[in-house]
Amino acid sequence: MKKQQLLSALALTLFSSISADTALPKAKSTTQTTKQTPVTVEKKNTYDQVSDFSFYDMQGVTHKFSDYKGKWILVNYWATYCPPCRAEVPDIQEFYEKNKAKFVVLGMDAGGTDDASIRDFKKEFGITYPIIPAQESTLLAFGVVMAIPTSYIINPQGEIIDKYVGLITYDDLDFNVNPQNFVKDK
Repeated sequence: MKKQQLLSALALTLFSSISADTALPKAKSTTQTTKQTPVTVEKKNTYDQVSDFSFYDMQGVTHKFSDYKGKWILVNYWATYCPPCRAEVPDIQEFYEKNKAKFVVLGMDAGGTDDASIRDFKKEFGITYPIIPAQESTLLAFGVVMAIPTSYIINPQGEIIDKYVGLITYDDLDFNVNPQNFVKDK
């Protein structure tokens, strides 16, 4: 009992000292005048550039990431056993089919799935975009992937403009690749 009372008193004391130190600032007097210096803020749209890396596809053909420069790219990390990964495939496939003149998908296996299972997965979902088996170069290309699915949208200049951790939808892709579809006429 004494131990619980001591802990309660200690917590109250700690809370009180934190509260006093982090109290909201007092309102300034309305009669006080201050001179403010104007601040100019320059807004830059800067994005991380994707470093070039090589990888092989399901047929064993070697590619370079830079081969796709000039197109929009979705790099999608997934696994066959991942329910949200499976759920997003129809939207990715549909968007790819409607936009493949300017858009490519690189479906990066992050589950270490064997080739036969990847082929079955591709057939089950009717995937026509490139599926890339897990390999060191792809698993480390964008840093450590902490969750799947994780998707990166790269613009035609090779810059990462968005990252999605979790399921990506058709509308997410459309918003980034075709923003004119979301602008209302005035």
